[in-house]
Amino acid sequence: MKKQVLVIIGMHRSGTSASTGALRYLGVDLGDRLYQGHAGINDKGYFEHAGIADTNDEVLATLGSSWDDVLLRSNDWWKQEKLALYVHKVHRLIRQDFSRSPLWAVKDPRVCRLLPWWLEIFATLQIAPHFLFVVRSPAAVHRSLEKRDGFPREKSFLLWALHYLEAERYSRGYARTFVDFDRFLEEPVESLLRVERELNLTFPVSVDEAKAGLSNFLSPDLRHHTAEQEPREVHPIPELAQDLHAELLRATGGASLNTTVMDELWVRMERIQQGFPEALVSHIRSSGIIRGDLQITLNRIFRSWSWVIGKPVRWMERRFGRDV
Repeated sequence: MKKQVLVIIGMHRSGTSASTGALRYLGVDLGDRLYQGHAGINDKGYFEHAGIADTNDEVLATLGSSWDDVLLRSNDWWKQEKLALYVHKVHRLIRQDFSRSPLWAVKDPRVCRLLPWWLEIFATLQIAPHFLFVVRSPAAVHRSLEKRDGFPREKSFLLWALHYLEAERYSRGYARTFVDFDRFLEEPVESLLRVERELNLTFPVSVDEAKAGLSNFLSPDLRHHTAEQEPREVHPIPELAQDLHAELLRATGGASLNTTVMDELWVRMERIQQGFPEALVSHIRSSGIIRGDLQITLNRIFRSWSWVIGKPVRWMERRFGRDV
């Protein structure tokens, strides 16, 4: 019998951290090396495996990209030989941390943009992927990205659409289910029972047994931004995102996802991309390389012993407002 992995799908700031954190109470293995949260952003944690997230950043940088790249990639990009090094690295991480786990989860929004590459890794290791799409409105995600990263509305909406369109396209044919994040916070038990049923999984800890832990973890403060019903926008990017969100919401309500509609939305994304001026595309690609390399450097700094040892000094400097 194949081992099973639950792949959490969603755009950055879409509720994937809270959803994945809840899975811990059901006995789903997330690994021991998780990124810590940040106050006011993800207070309770990101629940991302540090080694996997760092490797995804390295893959994106190798492709001349970064986590906030708004461009589609060329066909069969995942078959490039230069990615082989990272395939071996992920194989090692999975064997080290999850070889004895009957059910584990990987949560990193970058997986949405790298899914064909990850599917080949799962196939090689004979791991059966199951997909949990966590859906949150593009407007709510934008408000969060605007606060954290200063992103303009069109960039947030375009990124949002790319994450879900690519993940949906390449996950077809696999077991998958769709959950509305707002409803999940209000009805976590019912939502998780539906996830278990629709993905034909058995959580190591039953949802009933986990009720107390889930209730304590899924507090209202996990939802920092909400999005009321917004007026229809007559502009290609927000219009695409709003139509995509409506289709995904229908799926969270139990309706079958209409792949014909999803294909039409994909074509609309391609048309938007084809309308980008060549100079803009060149600028995005060059800045993506710079941002990708910077992210890798930051990852290495944050995981270095010197950074860990220096934490008390940095705390004292913040506490007393001067150099120590």
